[in-house]
Amino acid sequence: MPALLVVSSKPLAGKSTLAAGIARGFAEDGARVRLERVGAGDAAAQDAKTFATLPFASASGQALARPPRAAAGETLIVELDAGTAPPAGVPAVIAVRGAPDEADRALAESLRDRLAGSIAVAVDPASVEAVARQLTDGGLRPLAILPEDLVLAAPSVGEIGATLNAKVLYDGENADEVVEDVVIAPVYADPARPHFHRFDSKAILAPFNKTDLHLAALEARAACLVITGGRDPSPYVIDRAQHEPTTILLSSHDTPGTVNALAEVWTANRFRGGRKAEAAYAALRGRLDFASLARKLNP
Repeated sequence: MPALLVVSSKPLAGKSTLAAGIARGFAEDGARVRLERVGAGDAAAQDAKTFATLPFASASGQALARPPRAAAGETLIVELDAGTAPPAGVPAVIAVRGAPDEADRALAESLRDRLAGSIAVAVDPASVEAVARQLTDGGLRPLAILPEDLVLAAPSVGEIGATLNAKVLYDGENADEVVEDVVIAPVYADPARPHFHRFDSKAILAPFNKTDLHLAALEARAACLVITGGRDPSPYVIDRAQHEPTTILLSSHDTPGTVNALAEVWTANRFRGGRKAEAAYAALRGRLDFASLARKLNP
């Protein structure tokens, strides 16, 4: 049965994003798709759980020790841990983050005729042509190049909390929700309200002593409210948050320190949730020939 491995030479290269986007593309073309994650550790377990939430593919929801066999009439897509030697006899796509390096070229060489091609993600728009040449010259057989994308690069509420080592004051039960914008609250609440509503998916940062700004953030249905300064806000804020979709986090840093602490989360976040799956397919659609890739899979 048709099967495809999604591999990379290093972590956080975009494998899960590509696996989900390719699965959606095959499903749109009429295939019955199964999407699985093989590997060990928390990252593999979380990816497997995420795959199980996607409506366009079946999935076990558990990280597997080895690639399964595809059932009759099924197209199987399997993501492997970074750096894992792919099993023989199955074609593979390499995920490359930005420009390829020597490790990417070595992985392509090891795959030989099993290399279906490579897809570069998070590429600087000004560097697309240069990256295409580097992929071709390195023997990576480029299939598509995906420029930087705000949704695909966005962290989740849970990742923001973990990066800040923040205390959860109220759990809005939205740890996997994507946060596209970090909004620093202005000094006063009146201009804050229309300002907050300009952003759809947001984390709002406000000092602990600005109760009016905290309430405005809740009214704007922020994905999360990050209270800065390390001191608890008014109990009234937590009371008002009940049954709202906004997670409230307490950062030990002041506001500038919180912004600095979040600097790396945009380059080290993982694939989570349906919005990223939709963004992955939108990025691939028009750039990747799904039918041509499907023909490269094992009959």
